Amino acid sequence: MEIKDLTGLSEPLKKLIEVVSNGVGALTKPYLIRKTADAKAYEIGVIAESIKENQENLKEIGYTEEKLSLMSLDTESIKNELTIEQRTKNRLDFKEQRRQENIESITQNAARNLEAEASVSEDPVDEDWTSRFFNYAEDISNEDMQELWGQILAGEIKQPNSYSLRTLELLRNLTKEEAQTFTKAANFVISSNNSPFLFKGNDNKTLSKYGFTFEDQLLLTEIGILQAEANITRNLKGDMTVYFESGKYIIKTIKNSDVSDHGIPIFRFSKIGVELLNLLSPTVNDDYIKDFFFSLIDAKIDTEYAFILSKDKGQIRHTQPWMKFKKE
Repeated sequence: MEIKDLTGLSEPLKKLIEVVSNGVGALTKPYLIRKTADAKAYEIGVIAESIKENQENLKEIGYTEEKLSLMSLDTESIKNELTIEQRTKNRLDFKEQRRQENIESITQNAARNLEAEASVSEDPVDEDWTSRFFNYAEDISNEDMQELWGQILAGEIKQPNSYSLRTLELLRNLTKEEAQTFTKAANFVISSNNSPFLFKGNDNKTLSKYGFTFEDQLLLTEIGILQAEANITRNLKGDMTVYFESGKYIIKTIKNSDVSDHGIPIFRFSKIGVELLNLLSPTVNDDYIKDFFFSLIDAKIDTEYAFILSKDKGQIRHTQPWMKFKKE
């Protein structure tokens, strides 16, 4: 199906089909827009047809609660053992069918992420990136990871060069434990000038107080999400107004020139870590933000906060007036 035949689809979905076609071949419009219920009905229909075609060999076969059950097997079928060539073909067919299912599931996730988009960048997605993406994606069978890969595909279509090949390589090898640790770390992210970091606290114990341990930090450093340098600080110099964001909070700091420069002890994210943070929707810890707030107050930096109402192309709308936390 050519792109010009995709009447009724939005530009983002047309671009998605074009990218998928470049990566793995044709993709049908009906499959792309098939809803979950339709997909399930289609799946059951295929299973039912398969049962019908194989009834001669399978005496009793059932399909309940999305599981196949074999009640009894014809003894004649046991005698008719497949040749090694047939067994090899069956194994390869099964493997490729599973890979196709993985790709289609990831593509549908990408489509859902693009449904609300009115437009996307006209810049093309790099062909080498597309090829590498689908080579990796075909072996991603975990549903949660398929959702992440769908988000990456959608993000790259919206704005090419959002995710590097190194990021794909790391995500491909990410274990469940590593993913959970990274998700936990995201809840403590503070950003300034689009540069995210973790606030360690003046005693380097703030994060561990909220469950992000030294071992967690070592793990994310080992896999390349956090940078390995020690004693990194985010410096605030005289006569500077600096804004920080974390979840629902925006924090404004004003440092007078008569106050000595202040270094905020932090863990900095790598480029890969920064890219992957865009996939998550963290839940900020209020007490952690208060610790960060009061650490600035203690350094004699004028600090206030507000709640973020909306963001649009770097512009932030927030509540008024600015407020201060009170120590309990």
